[in-house]
Amino acid sequence: MARGAGQPEFSLFEGESVRGQQAMLAGLCTRIFDSFDPDYLARRLPGLIDPVLHVAHGDGGAALGFKIGYRRGPNLLYSWLGGVVPEARGQGIAARLMQAQHDWAAVQGYHNVETRTRATNNRMIIVNLTAGFHIAGVESDDAGHLVVIQRRRLNTLP
Repeated sequence: MARGAGQPEFSLFEGESVRGQQAMLAGLCTRIFDSFDPDYLARRLPGLIDPVLHVAHGDGGAALGFKIGYRRGPNLLYSWLGGVVPEARGQGIAARLMQAQHDWAAVQGYHNVETRTRATNNRMIIVNLTAGFHIAGVESDDAGHLVVIQRRRLNTLP
């Protein structure tokens, strides 16, 4: 994808090539999330069905952020994990990663994107609502935290 001066470039990885990015993802997650356990990624990544990864790169190729999703049904992409490194936040990178993921999903024949976030993560819930998601339900996770399920219908191609 072409970019202007100072604008991030985006890379796409699909299927097995996503698993090959585990070390890069673990490094990014450690920078993005306060208490990230790299073993969580190592346990989950091998079991993902049809994973897709979008990565934003800055000047010099340094990874600035990512968005990873996987198939949860014939027409449902689950947007699992994503974020932007602290020094690159506020530049619209997360929104562009989300849009790239949704555009890709629509072309692939997905009809919906779903995500889950803890009910206390108001910022993420609002970002998702602004992007066209609606609240589809709530549940408790294994640790007993309330989780909000959000879903967005994609503009699918005929």
